[in-house]
Amino acid sequence: MKIIKKVILKIYHIMQCHYWSFRVLVWLKELGITRRINFFVMCCNGRQKKICTNEMERCQNFYEENRERIVSMMDILSDEKSKIVWEKVMDYRRMRCPIPRGLYSEHDQYFCRDIIKLCDGEVFVDGGAYTGDTLQQFMDTCKKENVHYKRIIAFEPDKRNFALISKFYGKRKDIMLIKKGLYRKEAVLSFKEEGMNSQLNESGECKVDVINVDAISECRDATFIKMDIEGAEMDALYGAQETIMRNRPKLAICIYHSNEDMIQIVEYIHSLVPEYKFYIRHHSKSAVETVAYAVIDKERNAV
Repeated sequence: MKIIKKVILKIYHIMQCHYWSFRVLVWLKELGITRRINFFVMCCNGRQKKICTNEMERCQNFYEENRERIVSMMDILSDEKSKIVWEKVMDYRRMRCPIPRGLYSEHDQYFCRDIIKLCDGEVFVDGGAYTGDTLQQFMDTCKKENVHYKRIIAFEPDKRNFALISKFYGKRKDIMLIKKGLYRKEAVLSFKEEGMNSQLNESGECKVDVINVDAISECRDATFIKMDIEGAEMDALYGAQETIMRNRPKLAICIYHSNEDMIQIVEYIHSLVPEYKFYIRHHSKSAVETVAYAVIDKERNAV
């Protein structure tokens, strides 16, 4: 199994290095196939069973200790599906109960058509750009919907990932690439480089620059902010407070990196802009890829 894992990762890394094979990966991601492969690779890890048991126990304790907050958060969510999705994801995290097939979608992460409506003049902030797959999905979606965006600002601190983004998109005038992570303030932090699992970490072997959204002038007119930054979402949201309160941009924020994030992120955004409509959608059959969407009601597509 370990050999299979190494071969899959090798093929994946090779495909990332060439534009057209990278576009194939983006297409496979939209179909949900790359996520299933990633799930298979994770299962090849011999330590996974023990890790899952520990995570389940922590989640069970968290769920019991935060029942009042859970009830309050459910009142904030704007549709019944969001409440059911959140509960089923927590059931998976607590007890590994399978998530019903109709409650997760692997092909439309960050761009759910029943929630997100793109408009001309979009300024898209991509927090955790990885190798550029999401910003490419954003451009593809704009093209499909005949929408003309204004600008993309992509943040990615990982050296290898940033090199790939720069290779494919570095010469485009409508895309601004920033080799920094998102955080609550400008600083230098420890960082652990592990490809798609890279993250801010005190035990990280290298130092990286981080900055907050509010400090970037090009983000001042942001209309859509996406964050998938391996557990640093809350810190990054603190650093985007002024932009969120001023612009009320569409938000697609990953909340699956911790049990606390599953509640706290919605609580915090709601405290900044009570007028937001909140939706929870899940984009895998496991515990990962749960996203909180926040939109002003007029921006939603008719369902």
